[in-house]
Amino acid sequence: MDLNPHDLLEIKCISDLISYSPLPDWVESSLNQAPFVVVRRARAEEGLVSVGIRGEKRNERFAAFLPIKQIQKQITPEQLAASENWKGSAKELFRHMDEVSLLMKKHSLTWGPTGSVGFELASRKETVTEMSDLDLLIRADGRFTQDFCRTINYDLKKVPIAIDVQVELPEGAFSLHEIVTTQEEKIVLRTMNGPMLRRIYLELK
Repeated sequence: MDLNPHDLLEIKCISDLISYSPLPDWVESSLNQAPFVVVRRARAEEGLVSVGIRGEKRNERFAAFLPIKQIQKQITPEQLAASENWKGSAKELFRHMDEVSLLMKKHSLTWGPTGSVGFELASRKETVTEMSDLDLLIRADGRFTQDFCRTINYDLKKVPIAIDVQVELPEGAFSLHEIVTTQEEKIVLRTMNGPMLRRIYLELK
């Protein structure tokens, strides 16, 4: 099974999770309402995947591990984008998702929603609030020069909501906002071994 950061995994019960510290009280309630965890960008022992559990509040986040064989269902950001389940929602973020989708298609990008938007689309649990940003993931390819990143960022700025984009390379992810605004020669790349600085090349392959 090919598992990537931001994939949402449905679990059967809380006892499937492995943790080396006590589970917070809110974890059981949260998983009873929506039995989904998100794949974290962290290493795990063979047969396990690093996952995160989200609660009702922003500070309610807990890291654990899940045996891969206990995964009931895997939902990727790309699958959420393809399903277009946001259609018909009255929430402002969802009402602008069609605009984002059209922009992604314009540039022939592989993408999907993550964060609270992705979680609500997958689980059907109300997690998006008026304070939520639209978190997006874009899979990078050989076109991802710094200028191409600026073009994408320029187009997304036309959508009247707050959008935060992570661009995924095979070895890690970087912030679209950071690469188009930085005056430095390096950007932060989030990897399985933690954050590291990477020099900005003409081609981000």
